[in-house]
Amino acid sequence: MKPTKMLVEEHKVFRQALDSFRLARERMEQGVNPPVEFLEKAVDFARNYVDKYHHFKEEYLMFGRLAEKHQSELDAEIEALRQQHEHSREFVSEMANALDGYAKGKDAQITIMLENLASYTTLLRHHIHREDNVFYPMVERDLSQQELDDLAELFEKEAAKAGRDVLADMRRVAGELGALLKADERATVHRRARPRDRRDHPSS
Repeated sequence: MKPTKMLVEEHKVFRQALDSFRLARERMEQGVNPPVEFLEKAVDFARNYVDKYHHFKEEYLMFGRLAEKHQSELDAEIEALRQQHEHSREFVSEMANALDGYAKGKDAQITIMLENLASYTTLLRHHIHREDNVFYPMVERDLSQQELDDLAELFEKEAAKAGRDVLADMRRVAGELGALLKADERATVHRRARPRDRRDHPSS
């Protein structure tokens, strides 16, 4: 499989997670805060799968290989993508730092969480679209078949280092994110639908 195809497959899972991030953001904008467990898992997903695994392969394996070719057009594109990676890390760091205050219901941390979750979701969607539709086709045109095969082998070695099926793990966690939101939404609807306590009713 082409190395770019491997990355595109990972992007598909990221989009699934981002759908849940968007729903969480929308709920927060409506004053309904998702459970802290969702946001803890979201931060973990962003750090371990998106950044430490996926972005690592791009920055240290793909970008490095491309830099050797000294293509000015690719150099500019790579720099823009690196900056987006860095901004995404900053957003996730802010989310992680806000978790404790969010769990305690502190307004300032809830606002920080909302702002950075929204920024991260928007940035990563744009980033993925740019890579899939502009950057990866450029990579496939620029690298020879042998260079693409070599890069794919490096990617496979990174997957093997994990000692598990990382893509399957990503899919599982992305599914858990969606399930957490759905469960919380059902619980919220149930709470709102409960009859009021008898003390709330005027006596007959």
